[in-house]
Amino acid sequence: MAIVQQMREQLKSSMKAKDTVRTNFLRYWIAQFTRGDGTEISDDEAVKKLRGVAKEAQSGVTTFTAEEVALIQEWVPALLSRAQVTEALQSLAEQIKAAPKDGMAMGLAMKHLAGKPVDSDDVKAAVAAIRGV
Repeated sequence: MAIVQQMREQLKSSMKAKDTVRTNFLRYWIAQFTRGDGTEISDDEAVKKLRGVAKEAQSGVTTFTAEEVALIQEWVPALLSRAQVTEALQSLAEQIKAAPKDGMAMGLAMKHLAGKPVDSDDVKAAVAAIRGV
């Protein structure tokens, strides 16, 4: 089931439970994920938006309350750890080391990890470790 559909289902139960924080949270994000013509954005786009807000909140710059940030975390799939990223890149270690520039090495790593939930800072650290920088 799509994220927006799951949110709509949870909205019903949060309204019945009179959970105003969750209800307002769900209403806000359902509106954010629904286009003007009534279609919904893809789950990948929705997770990307949520992950961006969660990352902003970690840096301390956010307009969302701590409760709302906690609710956002419920909808964002867990990221691979730095160790898991390093392990996933081991098959490319020689190519990453042989890349003439750090940017090219990072490009190889990101291409290899495409579609996996990773933080670019963790990938950058893993690439640096592999390159011995």
